[in-house]
Amino acid sequence: MHLFRTGGGAIGGARVNGRSASCVGQLLRIFVGADALWQGQPVHLAILTLLRDRGFAGASVFAGIEGFGSHGEIHFDRLFASDRKRSMLVEIIDTEERISAIRPQLEAMIDEGTITLERIEYVHYLSSR
Repeated sequence: MHLFRTGGGAIGGARVNGRSASCVGQLLRIFVGADALWQGQPVHLAILTLLRDRGFAGASVFAGIEGFGSHGEIHFDRLFASDRKRSMLVEIIDTEERISAIRPQLEAMIDEGTITLERIEYVHYLSSR
């Protein structure tokens, strides 16, 4: 749900200017392994499905190329490597209230991983069509 209008002004904390709206919100990042599962499906896909069904403003999943986590083991995704471990990053943008409300469900879905939270200002560009 976006509370924007064109032509200037502010609604719901958004500063609207022509085709764009500057908003204050929250960014939640979830770092999990690509092989992590929730009820038989990849956890990153289960998280996206939950967020879409709840009408969140947006979420994206990114695959990590290399990195390490709490175990100190370097994970990498090389085409011909025998041990292809890859990390996934789910980024969620919405209001602080909506993210706080869904966070217990997200935490229950994660067996091993990390969650970070940041207050952000973002610009939402509105279609001119």
